[in-house]
Amino acid sequence: MLKSRLLYLILFWTIWMSQAQAQDSTSVKSKETETEEVQKLSVGIAFDYLKLHTLLLNDTEKWEGGINLHILEKVSLIGEFGTAELSPAEAYKNSDYTSEGNYIRIGLDYRFTIIPNNFLFLGLRYAQSSFSEDIIYEIENPIFENETGQLSRNDLSATWYEFVLTSEKKVRKIRKMDLPDILSIGFKFRLKALQDYDNFADFEVKNIPGYGQTNITLNPEFNLYIKFRIPVF
Repeated sequence: MLKSRLLYLILFWTIWMSQAQAQDSTSVKSKETETEEVQKLSVGIAFDYLKLHTLLLNDTEKWEGGINLHILEKVSLIGEFGTAELSPAEAYKNSDYTSEGNYIRIGLDYRFTIIPNNFLFLGLRYAQSSFSEDIIYEIENPIFENETGQLSRNDLSATWYEFVLTSEKKVRKIRKMDLPDILSIGFKFRLKALQDYDNFADFEVKNIPGYGQTNITLNPEFNLYIKFRIPVF
């Protein structure tokens, strides 16, 4: 299921990028003298399933949205909100593990214009997650019946920092059809440094929504995304 979805997304991405590059090659010269138009406030909703460290594992469901406020010519204040459900099969032996919750990120991005409609962003984020865990486990016993049980934890929290590198392209034309300035495609590279989280001696917290595995204190992540942008003003 995930491999089929991954194949379709990669194929869709390749076709879209090839068409966008063709559109750029015919229109960049005419746009070089235009003044770049930037919305001071915009709301974006991004769809992202491709993360390299879980690329072939069907263990993550994640949705994200964000608000982008330009406070200087090339500096933006970023607010992001996400929700995720993590169910890694390897968390505990003979168990079903689920970590589910919400997370927020706030920070700044600095924008570089590579060519018209193509941008590079460097940014920093402070992130916080509120989540719950559910562990259904089975303890094997060679003499008596196996012992089964369930452990649920609520109101857990975690904080971390992120360095973010973003490459983004506005999609203004598909198959010679002009589009409004609401659609972008791109990738993000995040390097996340875990600061603090609720943990326990028995059955340690294994995954944090928005961050990932707790045994990695410096966690890299690569995302491909499609973003719908709603200009406010």
